[in-house]
Amino acid sequence: MVQAGALHGGVHVHQSMPAPPPKAERTLPADVPGFVGRHDELARLLAAVTDAADGQVQAVAVHAVDGMAGIGKTALVVHAAHHLAARFPDGQRFIALRAHAPGQPRVDPAAALETLLQADGVAAEQIPAGLDARAGLWRHRMTDKKLLLVLDDAADTNHVTPLLPAAPGCLVLITSRRKLTTLPGVTLLALDILPPDQAVELFIERAGHRALHEPEAVYRITALCGYLPLAITLTAARLHTHRTWTVTDIADDLTEARDRLAELASGDLAITAAFDLSYHDLSSDRQRLFRRLGLHPGPDLDRYATAALDNTTLTQARRSMEDLLEHNLITEPHRGRYRFHDLIAVHARILATTDPKTNQDAARDRLLDYYLHTATAAARHLPHHTSPTSPTTWPAPTHAPTITNPEQATDWLTREQPNLVAATVWAAAHHHPAAIGIPKALQSHLRAHGPWDLAQDLHHTALATARHIENQPAQAHTLTNLAIVQRLTGDYAAAATNSQQALDISQQFGDPHGQADALNALARVQQATGDYAAAATNSQQALDISQQFGDPHGQADALNALARVQQATGDYAGAATNSQQALDISQRLGQRHGQADALETLAHVLRATGDYAAAATTAQQALDLHQQLGNPHGQADALNALARVQQATGDYAGAATNSQQALDISQRLGQRHGQADALETLAHVLRATGDYAAAATNAQQALDLHQQLGNPHGQADALNALARVQHATGDYAAAATNAQQALDLHQQLGNPHGQADALNALARVQHATGDYAAAATNAQQALDLHQQLGNPHGQAITLNTLARIQHATGNYAAAATTAQQALDISQQLGRRHGQANVLNTLGLVPHRV
Repeated sequence: MVQAGALHGGVHVHQSMPAPPPKAERTLPADVPGFVGRHDELARLLAAVTDAADGQVQAVAVHAVDGMAGIGKTALVVHAAHHLAARFPDGQRFIALRAHAPGQPRVDPAAALETLLQADGVAAEQIPAGLDARAGLWRHRMTDKKLLLVLDDAADTNHVTPLLPAAPGCLVLITSRRKLTTLPGVTLLALDILPPDQAVELFIERAGHRALHEPEAVYRITALCGYLPLAITLTAARLHTHRTWTVTDIADDLTEARDRLAELASGDLAITAAFDLSYHDLSSDRQRLFRRLGLHPGPDLDRYATAALDNTTLTQARRSMEDLLEHNLITEPHRGRYRFHDLIAVHARILATTDPKTNQDAARDRLLDYYLHTATAAARHLPHHTSPTSPTTWPAPTHAPTITNPEQATDWLTREQPNLVAATVWAAAHHHPAAIGIPKALQSHLRAHGPWDLAQDLHHTALATARHIENQPAQAHTLTNLAIVQRLTGDYAAAATNSQQALDISQQFGDPHGQADALNALARVQQATGDYAAAATNSQQALDISQQFGDPHGQADALNALARVQQATGDYAGAATNSQQALDISQRLGQRHGQADALETLAHVLRATGDYAAAATTAQQALDLHQQLGNPHGQADALNALARVQQATGDYAGAATNSQQALDISQRLGQRHGQADALETLAHVLRATGDYAAAATNAQQALDLHQQLGNPHGQADALNALARVQHATGDYAAAATNAQQALDLHQQLGNPHGQADALNALARVQHATGDYAAAATNAQQALDLHQQLGNPHGQAITLNTLARIQHATGNYAAAATTAQQALDISQQLGRRHGQANVLNTLGLVPHRV
């Protein structure tokens, strides 16, 4: 019996490859033809599922098969899974966890959950970033489902625990070289070597009828193979390759080979000997390829990578791989993708060391050049791609796939991501420039699709390499990329430090493009943390540099960054002008991500100035573009922008739906700033609809997140939202305290819009508590600020507050005039909720006039 994943069409599920989401997806490897032996063990696995009276599965079961490498764990589990498959109508999934794949990183639980969720129909951008969130979503989606899950080659209990569905009706079969005794509820099944009679039966099944005539030689071969299924299968296959040989010939060769390879054996000598005999069946050029494949650092490869390693043509590469496939030395888990079984990979790596070091280095360099060249070519079709800060050249591969559009670029980068990561690690160990270039090429892809923790790891690796080889421009560019990801994850302190370092290095070496990129990155962090003056200065400097050196991409980024600062500080005219210019440039360049960012900024400006119809249209356009680009972070921001418009116009149902979607996406991404913004919007909607308890909870959660992030602007807005809920529920003391804190923060930040909102909130509390003089003063100050800003929405709200104060102090004529002004503005804006509030105020006045 052989390991099905290695020799019988086993499917290795690529941990980052997008999976189609049909119902009842089946990813089991092909069953083992002519399965023999393991009768008792198979019976135990088949008994894992029993039928109840109604024919339904009774309960969840977890079975873990353990044993040494090559013992046949995968073959047994896959064979049992095919017998049981019909009982699991919601599908059968196979995940190769690669705990013992030589030279390859194991598949961590978060990556495995990404594969499972995608296979279950969850879009890539909807998959949470954290392990716990992914595990929770996976368990939730398995509720009431009947699924058979095979987890192959697990490292330990922790490796598989997050992957286990909790609902009854699922069966989990696990293979591992370790006994998973601490896994709750597990049934353990240990595999040992085959009994001699079953080992003979396996050899005869694989070798064919000729083996029946030489029973003594068969017994000798199975003993020399240590009764290990994988070694037995490989040895039996030689009779098909050499049809004139006898079984005795094979037995004699195996005896001699075992002695010769003693010094090369890293484990069981019989396995090494069996592999070596298969290797010697190859022609010299196939042997050379086999050795060079042992140098490949990733989990699998295609004909392009093969051609690069072996310095040959695509046709020759394909034919060579087909030959190795025929000899059962590699597998083809997906069309055109090849991989070693882990034990054979060990043997290939051992043999690779026998080549001259110059040959090994040349093969690896060709492979790294191929990955670096193709990844860079793909990145040029993605958003956020920037030109190198200094000209970089490396040898172009003889053969590379043609990538001409963003869809092809994304497909290739997704498919090759594990190989690119492995190549980066190897390149860093040898101080090869690919350790810098590959993470740079992956920046846009990982920024859009994640995971962001992987992006940070790669940039740290690139930075260490750039520092080791003392490449200052590369250090600056990598620091900027690292800062961008850190800002997205809310690590503002690190983002500010790294973008400042990038700026310092770029200035020192006179690199204008690097300076502009670093200034933009720094400005975005400063804007997020409320340092508007510095953000405006740095955005303007980035704009000046980009214009001076004719960089339209940089100009668009700087204009939009500057517009965000202007919008936050109430300069709506400047924000509208700059965001529109950023939009125009991005449209000319065909840069959809830049268009979406500019549209989102413009939507906020239009809302602030009362053009709700245009704001809603613009926010929807931004959302559509982000959805087309598969950018979940952008989708969350655009959904929240749209929800703000809907909340202002009284479309509370739409606002609640969109802000909740924004919150869900941000939570999945682990994007705390987006979560806080969505929670604040939701708090405003819930307050307006009378759900004060939920509104207070959301406002407090938003405040907590902004405090954790060190975002004073967000803190002030959340304090103001909380104060409005407390005012509505009569908690005037708390409302006054929070409104005053919001006012103090906005004054420190120089944010007139925020000051006006806080002043109005404070005036409403003072009106409720009878402090009419202070209330009138604060309301008038708020009104003056809104008028200076050109914010009709704020004017209408504040006029209504002022009218209520005037009514309370007996100035009925002034109250009627002021309320009428508020009504007129609300009608012009189409704010039904605002109109209703003002009419309520007007209703009080006639009774007193």
